Amino acid sequence: MALAPNGTQFFGIPTECPCCKGPLVRDGEYLVCKSEDCEAQSTGKIKRWTSKIEVKFVGDTMIEAIVEAFPYVLSDADLSAMTPDELRDAKMDIADLYRLDWDKVADLDMSGHKVGAMADKAARNLKAKMTIPLHVLVGSLGIPLIGRDMTKVIVDAGFNSLSKMAKATVPQIAAIQGMGGSKAQAFVEGFTSRLGLIAKLLSVGIQVAVVTGPLVGKSFCMTGFRSAELSEAIEKAGGTMAGGVSRKLSYLIALDKNGNSGKLTEARKNGCTVIDVDDAWALTGQIRP
Repeated sequence: MALAPNGTQFFGIPTECPCCKGPLVRDGEYLVCKSEDCEAQSTGKIKRWTSKIEVKFVGDTMIEAIVEAFPYVLSDADLSAMTPDELRDAKMDIADLYRLDWDKVADLDMSGHKVGAMADKAARNLKAKMTIPLHVLVGSLGIPLIGRDMTKVIVDAGFNSLSKMAKATVPQIAAIQGMGGSKAQAFVEGFTSRLGLIAKLLSVGIQVAVVTGPLVGKSFCMTGFRSAELSEAIEKAGGTMAGGVSRKLSYLIALDKNGNSGKLTEARKNGCTVIDVDDAWALTGQIRP
């Protein structure tokens, strides 16, 4: 560390990951570690997965404890099948969440106390999320630039199965409105590099949900409020949640249909149907909580 003439201290830009000591690379305004062998990368991917598929009782601290103890929190059968080298080099991925021995997880230390009964709650919530919509599954894999909303755009464009996604080319994805070359490249490369992980997820019991219902092909956006319950109801009925208003939007759900929000102004300009919350619940065919 050097001193500037006025006494200001200069701090050097970090060049290696503090976790795995691998090289850091610039990604926009951030310095990131790209190493697949980095424990922090494994932890981050698992945290993202459980958050995006909305699994309860699997918090960050529990995930950190599981990753640190891996692979010795796997079932005895899985452990006995591994060679000493495999045990030494094992790195946890999101599919390994579904191979854990939760009795072993219960014995782990988590910030000074045992995981205990929380392990059973986590296991039951993971099991309840074994069937996942295609856009949620793929959009939760950590593909750069491709989250759940962007994946839904790809699904709605006709790439509505894992096999179709695997065969997709960059020009095909780039031709989808709202994608473009950079996102198309990121999707095709990211999906291809995760084919092994996807196969592993399927092998542990993850299934792609078959989307049916009265709202298939319909898209929705909210203004003036947010409701996770309503979003879930719309998606269960086959609809899609969008982040903004466009000419292709089917319905804008407004807390106040007479308001003057930017989304309402855009919806009126584009001739989009504006409905209220009760109307939206009625379209789902479900009872408003």
